[in-house]
Amino acid sequence: MKKAVITILGTISPPREGQEKAHYYLSQELQKVFSLKKENYTNMLPLLIANLEDQYGTIRCIYTNFSKNIQSKVLRYENLDFDIRKEGVFISENAVDEHNNEIKEAQYSYFLNQYNALIEEYDKVIIDVSHGFRHFPILAVINLIIQNIKNPQKIEHILFAKEVKQYEEYEIIDLKEYLELANLSSMLSSFNQNYTVSSNIHFSNGLYQELAEELNEFSHHFLSNSLKPLIEGTIIENIISNLEVLQTKESVENFREYIEEIKEHLEEIRQLKYENEWMRLYKLSQMMDERGYQLNAITLLFEAVGLYCLDALSQIEIVGERLKEYRGYIEEQKEPLHIYSLYTMTNQSRVIVKIKERFKVGDSRLFINTEAMKDTIVAYLNGVDGLKKFKRFIEDLEGLRNNLAHGNSGFTIEDVKFIYKRNQKSFEKFAIKENILKDFKSFKGQN
Repeated sequence: MKKAVITILGTISPPREGQEKAHYYLSQELQKVFSLKKENYTNMLPLLIANLEDQYGTIRCIYTNFSKNIQSKVLRYENLDFDIRKEGVFISENAVDEHNNEIKEAQYSYFLNQYNALIEEYDKVIIDVSHGFRHFPILAVINLIIQNIKNPQKIEHILFAKEVKQYEEYEIIDLKEYLELANLSSMLSSFNQNYTVSSNIHFSNGLYQELAEELNEFSHHFLSNSLKPLIEGTIIENIISNLEVLQTKESVENFREYIEEIKEHLEEIRQLKYENEWMRLYKLSQMMDERGYQLNAITLLFEAVGLYCLDALSQIEIVGERLKEYRGYIEEQKEPLHIYSLYTMTNQSRVIVKIKERFKVGDSRLFINTEAMKDTIVAYLNGVDGLKKFKRFIEDLEGLRNNLAHGNSGFTIEDVKFIYKRNQKSFEKFAIKENILKDFKSFKGQN
């Protein structure tokens, strides 16, 4: 495995006569990984050469002519045999090469291209950003954030000599944790906005990684409409628990708001297990719409209509008895599974409300499997005030769902949002406010 330490050369000169070299020491975390042969160095370059070239891998320098000249003096002062040019990458201060030929690329992009190319040569790298010329260190840090998102395992440490006492004392810390925090913040923000988590995000911090995996699992369930195991399982509880642990960390102070918002929203979803099934899907449909998943929102709203019809019709004695029987088949996984399913019950309930007498009783394995059951339902529906408007609403919503699901829509996204809102308000009116298929107490039906 190819490894390297990549450093940007700075302009710290050898100590003047009478001056002492600066004192360097490793942070507690880095002491678990590395050790220093001595404590005093001119700057980070001799420290890296003396301690990491043998322990880790090749030292690669990014340098300008100015920084190379100064650091060559430092190396002589430190009695180190190291060829900066042989193990280095030249970056011009003035966008020209070592032979004074013009570099056509813009200076910033040229630096980043060279920096990325150097990183790509190796399987694992340690990056030192303690020194550098003008804008180079900050460009390097920005680039490392991007690199860490793309391939976090490649960058093992990001060293920075933190000034404790000017010119005299420096603590070498690892900025890798801050990159992980940047990734964590990005992940939480993305999840909070649209339930998505990049599958490429990996953390060395165990808590962060566990959260990433849990949020990713939630995302897969939610966006594939696999909602029952999500709401009734333990994944939401586990995420909330880990978010509460995360909130105790001082390092997340700047994005506690994301964490609290996610916790509140997940708790809202978890509480849906106490709602009836059609209300649960209705509320989930609204959540999907708020986050821009219009097809999911429309699909869930359409399924909520079917569940509402099933729930209402099951109050008729003959339908309620059949419902208990059919749920038993589903629980015992009677075959064929595609027939003995919740979909069969909700679909048939929605269809008979829509077409009434034209409903065909066919396969005896289906939910509505007798003429007596059909006639009882139709007799009730004939007495429901405003059923024609409810039927028209079902037809409109079904047409929209089918149009979008089969990729034939000529609608703009704004059209879809508008039509969804119209249908969502219709569902709220018919099912929630009016409960149009209501009160079966006075209806005995046929047996």
